[in-house]
Amino acid sequence: MIKGNYALITGATKGIGKRIAFALAQEGCHLMLVARTAKDLQALTEELRWLNPNVQVAYRVVDCRDQLQVKALANDTIRVFPYIGILVNNVGLFKPGKFLDEDEQNLSEHLAINVLCTHYLSVFFGRRMCAKGSGHIFNIGSIAGKQPFAKAASYSVTKYAVHGLTAVLRQEFGVHGVKVTEIIPGSTYTASWEGVDIPEAKFVAADDIAQAVLMCLTISGGANVDELVIRPLDLDV
Repeated sequence: MIKGNYALITGATKGIGKRIAFALAQEGCHLMLVARTAKDLQALTEELRWLNPNVQVAYRVVDCRDQLQVKALANDTIRVFPYIGILVNNVGLFKPGKFLDEDEQNLSEHLAINVLCTHYLSVFFGRRMCAKGSGHIFNIGSIAGKQPFAKAASYSVTKYAVHGLTAVLRQEFGVHGVKVTEIIPGSTYTASWEGVDIPEAKFVAADDIAQAVLMCLTISGGANVDELVIRPLDLDV
């Protein structure tokens, strides 16, 4: 069920997160939006309220590198909404670099955002979903979590961790009626690709990922999409 449900989306103001927010709001889902920039969150909130005046939209400014801010977000969310039935762990850090070349803090920053934030929110809200006997957690992974990408070493390592984390959550939560899905995009056209000499049409569209989330939310109650890989038709992109 989407209409009337409550969702939390991290990394909500850009790219994939933003398109998921629009897709869920269109379907009547109430939203807690999370990002680092207040101005972007305010603008998105206004757009979503205009799109569907019947949905409640709240937001919180959070730096997901900071575990204390992530914990505060979780506690604040349950004071604002009665429950979270859809969790979209979308926030991510991508800094290219080989292990021998990158800054020594690069791995710890990737771990904090890509893994620790996802883990904490999944456990916090997953515990409540399991008690309720329903809910759906989406972790936005990457093809770099299935095929190593040495030129973005820390990113690839942490996306492998997300892949493993999702599998463990799925195994533990499924018996309690909670679905867990990893969406695994290849090269998806977002702001980070603007200016490259490759046509936009060659990429996966952020809307494709949003539509995949909607599809996973609307299949029968006894079925779960474990993982969904969405790659450009031209695999060289």
